[in-house]
Amino acid sequence: MKIKFYVIISFLVLSSFIVAAQDKVSLFEIDKVNQLLELSTDQFKIIEIDVDKIKSILEEDKKILSNLRERFKNDDKPGFFEKIGVKRGRDKRIDKIEDLLEEIEDKLNEKQKILFSQIEKPKLNSLSKKELIK
Repeated sequence: MKIKFYVIISFLVLSSFIVAAQDKVSLFEIDKVNQLLELSTDQFKIIEIDVDKIKSILEEDKKILSNLRERFKNDDKPGFFEKIGVKRGRDKRIDKIEDLLEEIEDKLNEKQKILFSQIEKPKLNSLSKKELIK
């Protein structure tokens, strides 16, 4: 009897994860995230602020890359030290996004953390030359 109960519970849990995976929710869809995680008002306010910070970091990165691409198109390639500075800046932005994602996760209870792992999160990769030449 207990085995059947555990099998049924396991099936329900797995099916809910499968349904959640099919309807992948982005972290930037804050209303859907709120519904999925069933956030309290305080959690929602804090997470919304962190998501806005992540958005601003991504916008900053986008502007920097856009400026560098424009320079590459004009055959104005950055010098060695400038390349190092750009790479370090990108690494700092990557770390900041990871820290903010950890802060968000720390505000959640165990059930919410499981659901949060299914949410599509923004990510910056290390800077590559291919990314600049696009």
